[in-house]
Amino acid sequence: MATQGSLANDTEVVRNGIYPDYDSDIATFTQFVLGHTIRRVVQRNHNNNNEDSDDDDDNERMFEPTAEGDGLQVERVPCYPPLLQRIVDKDYMSDQATTFLIEVPLTELTEWDNTRGKDLAERATSNTLRYHSIFCSVMDDVLRDNIRPSNHQRRGRRHRNNNNRPANVNVNGTVLLRNAMDVLQEQRLALHRQSLQQQQNRDTNEGMDGDAANNGTNNLGNNTAAGKNDFPPLLMRRYELRILPIGRRGSFFPFHDQYIPQAILTAIPPPKGVSLRHVRSRNMGRLVTITGMVVKASDVKPMLQVAAYTCDVCGSELYRETNHRRDFMPERVCPVCAGGLDANNNNDDGRRRGPRRNMGILQLETRGSKFTKFQELKLQELPSQVPMGHVPRSLSVICRGELTRLANPGDVTTVDGIFLPQKVNEGQGYRGRSAGLMTTLFLDAQNIMVHKKSYEDSSIRDSLSEEEATQLDADLQRVATAEDPIGVLSKSIAPEIFGHADIKRALLLQLTGGVFRKMEDGMRIRGDINICLMGDPGVAKSQLLKHVASIAPRGVYTTGKGSSGVGLTAAITKDNMTGELSLEGGALVLADRGICAIDEFDKMDESDRTAIHEVMEQQTVSIAKAGIVATLNARASVLAAANPLYSRYNRHKSLSENINLPNSLLSRFDLMFLILDVPDVDRDMALARHVTFVHQNEGLEVRQEANEANDSDNDDADMNNNDNSDYDEEKGIVSPRLLREYISRARQHEPVVPPEVAPYIVEAYVSLRMQDRPGRNNRSSKVGDQTAMTARQLLSILRLGQALARLRFSDFVAREDVDEAIRLTHMSKASLTEDAGENGTGVRREDVMSRVFNIIRDYATTSNASHVEMRLAEAMVIRKGFTAQQLQACLEEYEALEVIQVNQSRTQIHFVS
Repeated sequence: MATQGSLANDTEVVRNGIYPDYDSDIATFTQFVLGHTIRRVVQRNHNNNNEDSDDDDDNERMFEPTAEGDGLQVERVPCYPPLLQRIVDKDYMSDQATTFLIEVPLTELTEWDNTRGKDLAERATSNTLRYHSIFCSVMDDVLRDNIRPSNHQRRGRRHRNNNNRPANVNVNGTVLLRNAMDVLQEQRLALHRQSLQQQQNRDTNEGMDGDAANNGTNNLGNNTAAGKNDFPPLLMRRYELRILPIGRRGSFFPFHDQYIPQAILTAIPPPKGVSLRHVRSRNMGRLVTITGMVVKASDVKPMLQVAAYTCDVCGSELYRETNHRRDFMPERVCPVCAGGLDANNNNDDGRRRGPRRNMGILQLETRGSKFTKFQELKLQELPSQVPMGHVPRSLSVICRGELTRLANPGDVTTVDGIFLPQKVNEGQGYRGRSAGLMTTLFLDAQNIMVHKKSYEDSSIRDSLSEEEATQLDADLQRVATAEDPIGVLSKSIAPEIFGHADIKRALLLQLTGGVFRKMEDGMRIRGDINICLMGDPGVAKSQLLKHVASIAPRGVYTTGKGSSGVGLTAAITKDNMTGELSLEGGALVLADRGICAIDEFDKMDESDRTAIHEVMEQQTVSIAKAGIVATLNARASVLAAANPLYSRYNRHKSLSENINLPNSLLSRFDLMFLILDVPDVDRDMALARHVTFVHQNEGLEVRQEANEANDSDNDDADMNNNDNSDYDEEKGIVSPRLLREYISRARQHEPVVPPEVAPYIVEAYVSLRMQDRPGRNNRSSKVGDQTAMTARQLLSILRLGQALARLRFSDFVAREDVDEAIRLTHMSKASLTEDAGENGTGVRREDVMSRVFNIIRDYATTSNASHVEMRLAEAMVIRKGFTAQQLQACLEEYEALEVIQVNQSRTQIHFVS
């Protein structure tokens, strides 16, 4: 019967009628382990040369010329022997480490020998689980036969006695760290010597021939000295071996400081992760690379690898490997008591004894057994990988050892693993037998890379080459020093969508976010910005939501009608392995430190919508279900889109009546944009020209790039243009990669409000409150209560100001940031300042120039002044929702009409009588 270790296709295992020669592969891999060398840059630091001077003098140094730079010396050093020496000496990488990591990049095999190494790498890729056991056995043999304990004092743990790890000091002063297996090994050897002595005395007393007795004693002694002491190899291993696919470089010692020429990196690129639906039956047993999103992560639990038993009658020890099974049948009958044999069915004295009358029962010894950390992840396809109309597929990923706790729900990961089958409900008793021959699929992880955690961890500069990183820094500098960097970045958000300049500017601020504050008493003040887009159908609300969710490092897109309360917050699920109840995060929990885009927000049920109240203000999800009381983090910005209740916005009703959302929920949004589809000749003409231009030019490029992306399974094909620059000055936009990197670096700043700006914010807030007080001639009574300035909107202005300061790479909030935040607050309701005509069509009261001029004139009339200070006029205009450019255009137009005059220093505006 075939096992998991022998799973491979016939075309891969049998080639040209010749079966693989495992003995030859073992010899080849042994030569590779002992003879392979890697490149390392020689550090010319005179202060630190003394530490490795002894080791460098012992080995012959082989330098290689490089074309990367002047004065760079590269030498060839042994790859695996230094690591194996550390394993023998128990010289761990850190004080907290309990195991070693041995990485076997198949690329190193091909570089070591282009013929034998390449063939071995191909066979290891085709039948990875089998060759994983072969590589481990080779490592065990090399450690036993070729590596001897070092006489040098170990670094970092010399003469240290940890309470959790007993330590002894040998004659040379080296600290010998011993774990439970070491103690059992010593006790086992002592028992062997004692049993040999007893056997020799018994044979002597019984009159056995002396030569026969001596021969038996010598044979047993040789077996003991050779290490054949009934311990399985897995029990004594202090390392974890991982096989990396071709193109994947190692990241741990000794590969952490490996020097790789740029030509080799270009010739052998890293493997590209494919979606789950592209993994077929031909990949069974192979080493595959899959990219997806982690939607569920189980708790880390110990998994039994080697079970140790002890007989309660004869005291014999028995060890059995579980072979990575989910369950096993414990041994009950002692083989020594049953047949007079030892634990390995060998007869020590050469004489067969009959079964004992008192049959011993084996007891499982937890201390003598070996456990490893175990975690199961649920990997799901990315939204961009799912075809239209299909359901996302999911796959279980098994993580063991140091691969646990690397990924959390919501992380986009690339997993290198072995694609294997597993019986349905294995170990479930009757349910497992009733499943018959049905099997499920899982991925035995060998390597995990987390792509997008948060903006703080999503910097892509480290993954680029030196040339690309230099070009990226130059583009960032050009954007930061441009005339209007915020305008360039905001135009780069969904550039194919016409208009919505202020909305894109607000979405840029949402991606940047404010500063999170935690008070001394534990109170938290959120820094995430929540935005709601409300308006008529057909104004590209859904397109904006999807684009922002794709730019954010953690973006989750969902719809209100297709989402429930537990789907947004958290659900109670049953663990398939243990049957226990566990929590599975919803959309808001998966979008932690990201953006959760909720479309059709008004279509949600009222009972489901109440679950968002806590998330939008406290940024937590509290669960008290099925005996589970927990609080999950949901530090996500909410971007919602809602349609009016009566298909189109009715100006004769309030905002809450049109959207059909409670005021308590609307007040939690920092910005609420009302997008109305008002007929306007100039705007409609510009929109039609933009749409036709996109279909004539950019649409063809997008389709061509999409075809290339489908052929190569590369999601970043839109970045591979002929021009290496990510900043298009002609169009005034940047690439999504440059936009993410700019925001990532901007979020490293934590701006504060300086003392000279705080009174200005207080004065602006009070004046805005006075403008919206009842009894004034304003539109607040018609629009609804949500257009008035509230205390929550004061915090919104502070958050928007902090985001603007971050985009300037500043640590202080300026007055201009506060004015821009207030302007965005006014512009979010600018559509309601238009009157409705007789047929319901929107008619503008005044053009922009007239409204700007009226603001300045009304102030001069109220204050009975013939002139207005330029600084004061600019502040008033910006607070009303206009820009400084519109003010300058208004002044130039009315100055040409000789209505006003501006002095030569442009500090005062005089009205011509």
